Amino acid sequence: MIPRVFISSTYYDLKHVRERLEKFIENYGFEPVLFESDKITYQHGSPIDQSAYYEVGLCHIMILIIGGRYGSPVNSSNIEEERKKYDDEFISITRREFETSIANNIPVLIFIDKNVNSDYETYKENQDFFDDLYAKQKTENKKFKFAHVDHINIFKFLDIVKTKPIKTFDKVEQIENYLKNQFSGLFYLYLEGLKKQSSDTKILDTISELNNISLRMNEMLTSVGKQILGNDKEEYEKVIKKQFEIMLDFYTEKFSSSISFVNTLSSEELKEIDLFKILMVIYNEALLLEIPRLKNWTKYEEWADYNKNIDQQILNKVQSDISTVDPRIILKRFDYRKLNQELKQKVLPFIKDELDQQELFKRLINALTSELDELPF
Repeated sequence: MIPRVFISSTYYDLKHVRERLEKFIENYGFEPVLFESDKITYQHGSPIDQSAYYEVGLCHIMILIIGGRYGSPVNSSNIEEERKKYDDEFISITRREFETSIANNIPVLIFIDKNVNSDYETYKENQDFFDDLYAKQKTENKKFKFAHVDHINIFKFLDIVKTKPIKTFDKVEQIENYLKNQFSGLFYLYLEGLKKQSSDTKILDTISELNNISLRMNEMLTSVGKQILGNDKEEYEKVIKKQFEIMLDFYTEKFSSSISFVNTLSSEELKEIDLFKILMVIYNEALLLEIPRLKNWTKYEEWADYNKNIDQQILNKVQSDISTVDPRIILKRFDYRKLNQELKQKVLPFIKDELDQQELFKRLINALTSELDELPF
């Protein structure tokens, strides 16, 4: 099997670049994937662009070339309505191909036309001015045009890709030279990976064996501890309790670092608040919650939007119920997902009775007090 390289760009303005790169990639023994070369399998009953996104997921590298045209919008049941709804900020096929590659963890090599990049820098230096101008031109039916860019959404797209390594170009040769270095670098990393693979395997085997030994030692020490202590059950229980307290301390520290509030309160004000009720809201509606998960998602954007909406719903519900207890308590930050996972995996399995549960609540209430107290010392 040979590596497949997906070339993503608008077509007509970059046709000559795509043709050159297709031959360049073939000379390396790779398979270039371009729609105009019939390398995309179009699925019956699906929009054409959906087939392109699916093909992206079957490739190993993406080459993204951004010129002065933004491209066609993605397929929609009513694209005119979508354009109006989102104030003409529709998502082009090229942009969606890029997002699909990111969702599939596919390396992307990004090239931006130098003239387009110059227009982008001008836009960023005067963004408020251009955004106001763009808003006015839609109502006054006037148009401001950049020299090398046909749509302001190119700049919004560049805002996204600029978080990745990019290379500007004005000649195809510059792209080819850059690709030579990148392909060589990827091959080098692959060979280095082969050298380390044997060593890494040994390390993983060692870690696995250590985990196995640790589990056996814990079991053995528990058994030996019971035998050594004999009838001194009280001493044995003290040892177990100490281990449990260490685990609670660890979780409480995580809790403290994962939550903060907009304002602090005086000690007198804190005495007026039922912090146990506040904790029960947080505990039952976030920490114990079975967090909904999106199944069978195909696009990173879809997955990210879903989780963002779920987080917002959960945090809004938590804040609403906290405000019912006391409106002075306002969440500023609450990273509940990690706390939720660790509570279920590392704490709850070891809580054996009501006393253990109350000990956990006591520590979490103390953590809340420290976060809310304007004089925590």
